Amino acid sequence: MARFYTILAIIGVAVAFTEACTSSSGRTPSWDVSDNSEIYPTYDSDSGAVGVEYEIRFRRGADKTAERVFNLIDRVGDGCIDVSEWTSEGGSVINFAELLNAADQNGDEKISWDEFPKADKANKA
Repeated sequence: MARFYTILAIIGVAVAFTEACTSSSGRTPSWDVSDNSEIYPTYDSDSGAVGVEYEIRFRRGADKTAERVFNLIDRVGDGCIDVSEWTSEGGSVINFAELLNAADQNGDEKISWDEFPKADKANKA
């Protein structure tokens, strides 16, 4: 009977360890550092190197983070990003032209809030 309880205790500890070492992404072992980031160990079998990787998970779509980014770039506050606002934040004119090609639906040569999610997707492609 003692053997049964010992095995049960080992299984219980293993389950508790697995639950404690699993982040919201489901990767084991890994630990959530914040709501949208986690840290986990890595191993490269070719070189034998052991390390730690940190991952930041971004939500897709037009959430509050995207809105904050849009408002930071839209310095004038007119609800549109033009080339001067884009370049003042470090963007290039060529890159802005590519975004206009992909997202400027009304041809005003600006990126509105409605067009911004499409521009963001084009920027990642």
